[in-house]
Amino acid sequence: MNVGIYPDLNTISHQAAQYIVRIARESIVTRGRFTIALSGGNTPKQLYSLLASEPYRRQIDWTFVEIFWGDERCVPPEDPESNYYMAQEVMLSRLKEIPAIQVHRMPADQPNRDAASQAYTEEMQRVFSTAGIPNFDLIQLGMGPEGHTASLFPHQASLHETTRLVMPVSVPKPPPDRLTFTPPVLNAARNVLFLVTGADKADALKAVLEGPYNPDEYPAQIVRPSQGEVTWMVDTAVAQKLQQQRNG
Repeated sequence: MNVGIYPDLNTISHQAAQYIVRIARESIVTRGRFTIALSGGNTPKQLYSLLASEPYRRQIDWTFVEIFWGDERCVPPEDPESNYYMAQEVMLSRLKEIPAIQVHRMPADQPNRDAASQAYTEEMQRVFSTAGIPNFDLIQLGMGPEGHTASLFPHQASLHETTRLVMPVSVPKPPPDRLTFTPPVLNAARNVLFLVTGADKADALKAVLEGPYNPDEYPAQIVRPSQGEVTWMVDTAVAQKLQQQRNG
């Protein structure tokens, strides 16, 4: 696990853009493409905008990029609450070189959420040419003040899911109905990047990084890929209670 502490969101966003460029280029050279799952929320918004801007944009061959989402709210894709909508507005609409068939929106607006979850699982397996668990080159995640990540919230059955790769959940945060990756997908990734900012998450970050292992209480702890690397990029506000921060 790598933890980087930065002064503000702007610095984090540029560091994350450089990190993603490196992983993307390595993946394209090694495997012929770069597979990434995006998150929602406000924290990655600047990062996504940077990736569609110079100098980062021209450092990735976007024709070899496959884009997925780690979770989605059950709203139409044009709804401002949609994770897809945010990425489309600030990044994807500006990256015309990505073939439309390589942007894989979670169909969370379908009325049958179980069927939508299965459809997205099958779409991932088709793209990854596997009947099992896909190995993403990078899954980008955030973390909430209560320690949730993707749409895996404390004390929910989703934390113990071992069979389904995508599942519907109802969470204690609006909008409640969502689809989310399950732990098997998160823990099969080659790289996971957490972006976390804000003093309101300081207690959760300390518990996740320095506390005892208790993912039912702090779901972000469950992200421990057996063959992958986890990188945290956090600001000084959220890192204020970490032991390493107190020690300078």
